[in-house]
Formats: sequence, C-alpha cells, structure tokens
Amino acid sequence: MSYLYRFVLVLITGATLAGAAVAGDSPLAFGVLNQQSAMRTAERWNPILQYVSSVSGVPLQLRMGPTVQETNAMMARGAFDFVFTNHNFQSEFDKIGFRVIARWGGEPVHGVIAVPEDSAVRDPRGLDGRRIAFPSADAFVAYAVPLVGLRESNVPFTEVFAGNQEGVLAQLKARRVDAGAVNSRFLRDYQARENVRFREIWISAAYPDLAVIAHPRVPAATVEKVRQALIGLKDDPQAATLREQIRFKGFEPATDRDYDGVRRVYRQIGQ
Repeated sequence: MSYLYRFVLVLITGATLAGAAVAGDSPLAFGVLNQQSAMRTAERWNPILQYVSSVSGVPLQLRMGPTVQETNAMMARGAFDFVFTNHNFQSEFDKIGFRVIARWGGEPVHGVIAVPEDSAVRDPRGLDGRRIAFPSADAFVAYAVPLVGLRESNVPFTEVFAGNQEGVLAQLKARRVDAGAVNSRFLRDYQARENVRFREIWISAAYPDLAVIAHPRVPAATVEKVRQALIGLKDDPQAATLREQIRFKGFEPATDRDYDGVRRVYRQIGQ
C-alpha cells in the first residue's frame, strides 16, 4: 500500500469516525502536528476526536499535511478550525489570532538530546562535528530549544532533518545519526513501544506540552463546547478505556500566556 493511499485512507477514516457524531453537520477541521507518521497519528487522534465530537455535539475531522511544512502552510492559510500544535507561536502566525483552549495533559515536556545507550558520547561537547537529527526546523522542543543549548555550548554539528520525531528516533535506532533531538514524552513512549533504550545527554528546562488552539472565525460557543469536552475527557469514567489505550491523562486547561516562554525561544533563533 502506497504512502499516499494510506495517508488519504487515514483522513477518510477520521472523517467517518468523528463526523458521525452529529449527523448532517459538516465537520470542522482539526489539524494535528506531524509528530508521528499519518497512520500512528490517526490511531491516536481518531478515537479522541470521536469522543470530543460525541460529547460536544461538534463534529471534528482529523486533517494534516503529509509533512510538517505542509501542515504549517495549511494552518497559515486557515485550513484548520482547531489545531494541536505549538508552531503557531512562531512570529509568522501572530496576526491570525489563534486562541489557546487546552493542552495535552500530564507533566511538562523537556527537550532532550539522546544517543544510543552504548554511545561513548556523554555530553553535548562530545557531539563536536557529529550528525544530529531533528524533526524539522519548525519544531520547538525538538529543534529550537536544543539549538539554543548547542549554540551556548559552541558545539559545531551537522543538522539532519528526519520529518518528525518518530523519524528522528528511527534514524538514531538505525545508527544513521550520532544523536537525536526529541521531546521527553515522545522519547519515553517510543522506547516503551519499540523496546529500545537511548541515553539522554542533554535535558532542557520544562515547557508546556502542545496546545489545542482555535481559529478566530470559530464561534465562541462552539469553541467552548469543544474546550469543555477536551478538558472533561480527563475525569470522565466513560473515557477510561480511551485514556488507557492511548496512554495519556487527557487535556488540561491552558491559556495563551502559558506559552510566552515558547515564543521567546522561537524569537531567539529568529522565528
């Protein structure tokens, strides 16, 4: 099965599952940042959107571009009504007026640089002249944050862009790069899923996990219904199986001010 066919199938499946929540209503587009492949994104997000659609009465459809850059471009031109991302905190999106309504629950995330468990590299200075994989130049915790740290350490290195965080760790697992930058939550989940061990040689300060944001054109009443459903997922007994299957705690309330630190780091690297 080709990548394109699978990608289209993912989006159709998302529309079928989430859109069924309110028969006859056109679903709103819910964009998701490319942290994983389209198939793994669908496995995680279609059940979430089905739940939120059912509880809120607002049908939501999973949408994303085949690459991070295309998903960002879709966000820039208003293709999404809601988005799960933190790339909106780059200055190019300031004029759109997205509103933060929730964030992925659990502990804050850290940017980490990891190496194979048996690597001789013990700290960032040992990466002098080596190949480091990043998801993309737009990533926050997995690019902007470690880039600032590496610049402060005056470590010369070669950037390798892997498309998403899953790609970063796949390249590191295959020893195609010497180190990889990802967020701490993704590193933990990937190691458990793939039964592989990496060693963290650099850890950043903590930052809030990705936000769910709403486009300003979405009516306030609709946004509030979706917000309440997202936040309610955390404590809803009917969502216990969903939380267990996806291995997450639900969503937490969040505001734009919670991401001031994210904006500052993006500005430090010129974004």
